[in-house]
Amino acid sequence: MPHISVLYPEEDKQVVQIPEAGLLVGRDAFCDLRLKDEFVSMQHCKILFENGVFFLEDLGSTNGTFIDGTEVEEKSVLSKGQSIQIGITVMKADI
Repeated sequence: MPHISVLYPEEDKQVVQIPEAGLLVGRDAFCDLRLKDEFVSMQHCKILFENGVFFLEDLGSTNGTFIDGTEVEEKSVLSKGQSIQIGITVMKADI
């Protein structure tokens, strides 16, 4: 099953599966992946699966969403092994 691994910060390391409905990431209690990073928006970004392709969509976050160091403007293709950074949190896609 496709998943995201939180690599940094050390105390937040975890692996979260990506359901078919997508994965909402942020600080809000209703997010599928809730992060304790003060630089992460309440509903920061979402990982989507559409037509056999994974996408990462920034939801208008304050500090941006980055794939391999490049800022996601709205919605970008997400591939296996890519690094995702939001705030100080670093994750890896295993999709």
